[in-house]
Amino acid sequence: DMTMRKVLLCLAVAMTFAPGSSLAQVTLDMSRITCADYVGMAPARARIFSAWMSGWFNQRRGYVWVNPGAFAENIGSVRQWCTTYPYETIMTGLERSMPQPGPMTGQERIDMSLFTCRQYLQSNPERREFVAGWMSGYLRAARDQPVFDVQRWSDNRVTVSTYCTKHRPETLMSAIQKNAR
Repeated sequence: DMTMRKVLLCLAVAMTFAPGSSLAQVTLDMSRITCADYVGMAPARARIFSAWMSGWFNQRRGYVWVNPGAFAENIGSVRQWCTTYPYETIMTGLERSMPQPGPMTGQERIDMSLFTCRQYLQSNPERREFVAGWMSGYLRAARDQPVFDVQRWSDNRVTVSTYCTKHRPETLMSAIQKNAR
């Protein structure tokens, strides 16, 4: 029954993104997360979700770079749009928006295909979390898999970080492709 599935999905999302909840053994179909789900997420969970979505849509649109300043602005725009359309899925809204890359003059731009293990390990925890979420979304989009397995993502972060400590010059994308499961 479609209603029962929706209730179970909403329950899973609520449990996953509720403050203090366990993240173990949760797999999310990112294409079903609604604006209401997103707006209701705890800030830390919303950051991971937003990073994942950024990676997903960057891959879909052929971009391998991120502008952290524009990313923060985009989150604000999405949240504002979501207050008007709470029952729309985030992916639907982002697919309709089709933003174009703006000029990069004077702004920080990170080419994620060149981002190294060294840069990742030297980043602050919030930046590492963003990069890991972005990479997950980007690589899932390349496989056309809009699924976020929270436990796998967490395990892969540990595995890739360990690998990176011994391979600092290697690109993070390469390290993930070699080590993530």
